Amino acid sequence: MNFRSVFHVIAWLLLVVGALMGVCAGYARVAGEASCARALGWPALGTALASALLWAATRGGRELSRRDGLGVVTLGWLLAGGAAALPFWLSGAAATPMSAFFEAMSGITTTGATVLGPLEALPRGLLLWRAALQFLGGMGVLVLVLALLPMAGAGGMQLYRAEMPGPSKDRLEPRMAGTAKGLWGVYVLLTALLLLVLRLLGMGGFDALCHALTTVATGGFSTRTAGIAAFDSVGIEAALVVFMLLGGINFSLHYRALRGEFAPLWRHGEVRFFLGAFVAAGAAAVLLAHPSRAAAGGTLAGSLREVVFTAASFATTTGHITADPTRWPPAAQLVLALLMLMGGCAASTSGGLKAGRVQVLLQACWREARLFVQPRAVIPVRLSGRPLDAPLVLSIAAFAALFVLLVLAGAFALSAWAPDLRTAAGASLACVTNTGPGFAGVGPAETYARFPDAAKGVLCLLMLAGRLELYTVLALFMPAFWRA
Repeated sequence: MNFRSVFHVIAWLLLVVGALMGVCAGYARVAGEASCARALGWPALGTALASALLWAATRGGRELSRRDGLGVVTLGWLLAGGAAALPFWLSGAAATPMSAFFEAMSGITTTGATVLGPLEALPRGLLLWRAALQFLGGMGVLVLVLALLPMAGAGGMQLYRAEMPGPSKDRLEPRMAGTAKGLWGVYVLLTALLLLVLRLLGMGGFDALCHALTTVATGGFSTRTAGIAAFDSVGIEAALVVFMLLGGINFSLHYRALRGEFAPLWRHGEVRFFLGAFVAAGAAAVLLAHPSRAAAGGTLAGSLREVVFTAASFATTTGHITADPTRWPPAAQLVLALLMLMGGCAASTSGGLKAGRVQVLLQACWREARLFVQPRAVIPVRLSGRPLDAPLVLSIAAFAALFVLLVLAGAFALSAWAPDLRTAAGASLACVTNTGPGFAGVGPAETYARFPDAAKGVLCLLMLAGRLELYTVLALFMPAFWRA
C-alpha cells in the first residue's frame, strides 16, 4: 500500500470534517453557547491544521490502486471518527473518550445508536454536529471529496467502489467527479426539500434542519429524547416516511429521474422488490401488533400510524422512532428484524444486506428447489431482468453468509457484557445493519450507555464493517493486504 497517496487523500477528508465542525462551532457561538463553541472550535482548528500538515507532507503520491482505495476508506473513516469525537468529549456530553468515539462513529456511519441523553439538555451546537455527521456520512464523505477536488481522477473509481454500498456502483457520468457531483446534488436537493416540507408542516427551524439532515441520510439522530413522537404530527410522520423511503432507493435512479428518465425508476427490479417487501412486511406487522394494541385501548388507525412509520424506519435502517416495538408481540418484532437485515437498495444511504442481494438469494433458493425436481431445467437468476452468471450469484451468497456470521459473532462477543442474549443479538444486528435502535435492552426507549468501553469498541467495529460492507474493513486484517 502506498501510504503517501493514501494519507494525501485522508488529509482532504479531515479538512472536510474540520470545516463542517467549524460551521457548527460558528452556530454555537451565534446561539450564545460559548462553552459548546469552544468544544467544537478548538477541535475544528486542530483538525484543519493537522490536515494541512498531512497534505503538505504527502504531496507527490501516485494514482490510487484498489488496495490504496480500501486503505483510504477504512483508515479515513477511523481517523474522521476520532476527530469527530473530540467535541462530544470536550463538551462533557460523553463520559469517556470511547463513549465520544462511539457517538461519532454512530453518526458518521449513519447508525443512530447513542450514549447521550436526555437530548433536550444538550447544547444546540452539539445536536447540530450530531446531525451534520450523519449528513456527511450518508452519501459518503469520500464521495464528497471526489465531487469537490481535482484529484478525483487519481484513482477516484477505487474510492467510489470501496465506499458506496451495494452490488451496483454504476457511473452516471464519464468522469468519477461528475458521478460524485450528481449523487451529492440529488442528496442535497432531497435534504433541502425535506427541510422545506417540515417547516411548512409546523416543525421549528432548528428541529427541521436537524431532522432533514438525518432523514435522507437514513441516520435517525433526533433533537428529542422521544424522537419523532415528541412532535405528535401525522403530517410530519407521513413526510418522513416518504423521505426515508426515498433515502432507501438507489440514488442513481433519483438522478436519472431528475433528468426526465422516469422509466428506470419504475422498472427497476430491486426498487419494486424493496417497496413490495416494505408493504408486505408493514401489513404483516399491523396484523400482528394491532390485537395487543387494541386490547390496551388502541385504534386501528393508531396501529397503522405507528406500525407503518416503524416499518419504514427499520426497512431503510433509519432508526427514527414514534413507538417502542419491543412492546409488540415477538412475531411483529421478528418482521422488523427481517426488514433491518434486508435494508434498502444498492447505492442508497441505507444499511443492511440490500434488497437486490436478498432478491437474488431468494431466486437462487427457488432455482435450487426447482432443479431438485427438474434437474435438466434451465432457470436463470435475474436482477432487473438481466440474467446473472454463477460466480456473481455465489459471491452474493458468500457476502450474505459473511454478513450473518458477523451479526452472530458480534452477538457472541457482546454477550460478555449484555444483560441477556436478546440485548446482545439486538445490539449486534442494529449496529451491523446501521439501524441504531434494536430490541430488548437497546430498544428505542434505551441507549447504549449501559455497555462498558470494551463493548462500545466492538460495537464501533460492527458499525464500520456494516457501513463499508464488510470486505473493506476485513481486508485490513489480511496479511496479503499489507504485503507489497
